[in-house]
Amino acid sequence: MKDVETTIEKFRQTGLKITPQRISIFNLLKDDREHPSAEDIYKRVLKIHPSISFTTVYKTLQTLRDMDEIRELSINPERVHYDPATDDHIHTFCTVCRNIEDFMPDHSCEYLELASSKINGFHVQSAEVYLTGICEDCSV
Repeated sequence: MKDVETTIEKFRQTGLKITPQRISIFNLLKDDREHPSAEDIYKRVLKIHPSISFTTVYKTLQTLRDMDEIRELSINPERVHYDPATDDHIHTFCTVCRNIEDFMPDHSCEYLELASSKINGFHVQSAEVYLTGICEDCSV
């Protein structure tokens, strides 16, 4: 997600209403590096807007995903997570604590070159790589 103002403008341009609830969701996501699930976001927004429904949160997340403002991550088999960083990057997933983190070893990494290339006539639009294992904290 670039910034809240740009996202608000995108919503307006497509005729979608800008509500205090949606603005709260945008603000919660803008700098979030924890890759929250819809349930996580719902619990946070509920503290600010006690009457918000889970459906409102979920539909807003789907709209943001469709607008390429956030990425949907299917790395956790139990639930979908969301990432406001839409650039191509690698994620790690700990199978013990279920934590998801960004993994950026080197910007010249072959993966990143592959994510913006053409292979055998196939135009790559995006790529997702998940490294699954056990994080340092859980391997102790």
